[in-house]
Amino acid sequence: MKQLAKGFLLALLLLGSACSSTSAPAQTASPALSPSSAATPAGLPTAAASVPSGAPVIVSASSRYGQIVVDAGGRTLYLFDAEAGGSPRCYGACAAAWPPLLTSADPLAGAGLTSDLAGSVLRSDGARQVTYNGHPLYYYAGDRAPGEIRCQAAVEYGGGWYVLDSAGHEVSRP
Repeated sequence: MKQLAKGFLLALLLLGSACSSTSAPAQTASPALSPSSAATPAGLPTAAASVPSGAPVIVSASSRYGQIVVDAGGRTLYLFDAEAGGSPRCYGACAAAWPPLLTSADPLAGAGLTSDLAGSVLRSDGARQVTYNGHPLYYYAGDRAPGEIRCQAAVEYGGGWYVLDSAGHEVSRP
């Protein structure tokens, strides 16, 4: 078990640098939320008490790519263009490098996003993954702080990885 954990950590470290040579330096976005408002995301119609437990909130934030989709803490979210029809295809080593945004409740679209575009899809492993405009959403393991974008327009695991604009479309420029 200890060897497995060491192997996983080594893989993450190696994957964390996979995009650094092909992408622009990290830039901090200006999240739509301040750290103190994370419990009551901006743009929601009512108080935090109405946010279901476990319901992820996605919002729009300013970045060098324009307004993009991030989580309530300001962490960048990506789509995988190899997922035709919105069915997740990223598992195993892919999911270690590109962790899916999972949910146990209906996701909520906050400031700058359209609530009808937020949803979820069932993964083949039984987990539910947050979607926006039909695209399953992922983090990049190498992004370590809110606003970091270290792997935009990277081609890995059989497809391209892109940030999404606030309408839920891929931003294709590197």
